[in-house]
Amino acid sequence: MRTIAVVVAFSTIFAASTARANDFVTSDDKTMDSVAADSPKDTKDDETTPPLKLQPAGGSFVGASALRSMYVSLGILQAYDFYSTTKAIRHGAVERNPLMQGTVGNRALFIGLKAAMTAGPVYQAEKLWRNHHRLGAIALMAASNGIMMGVAAHNSSVIKKVQANPAIR
Repeated sequence: MRTIAVVVAFSTIFAASTARANDFVTSDDKTMDSVAADSPKDTKDDETTPPLKLQPAGGSFVGASALRSMYVSLGILQAYDFYSTTKAIRHGAVERNPLMQGTVGNRALFIGLKAAMTAGPVYQAEKLWRNHHRLGAIALMAASNGIMMGVAAHNSSVIKKVQANPAIR
């Protein structure tokens, strides 16, 4: 499990830095000289046609795909947290988080909470991305994934301990 967590962490870090570097490729200051050159010329010499400004295309493809991959990994980590928590409880472990103690006993509520905990950061990251806060969106998803990787690693260690020694509770 540690190997998987390390691989996911490194891939998230490298994807985030690649996406950040590629976001600066597009700019509002680029002009399209070929369109300005192809436009009809006025017969008046004193008027000049300003060059047409290009609008950015909503961010880089690499940045957007890195963000989407972090959405998927967050969903997978949340699903694993649900699976590992229920498995650990079945083997005799106890939920120590007082905020989650009432939730883990109700399957539908626990699944709903995990869905909300996935949808919330994804929604906020999309909102940040659309408002041109791309680094913030990637940082939010990297932090969410990092937290869930820590939770997943902890759950794995609890499952190992409980399976190795059933007397531990």
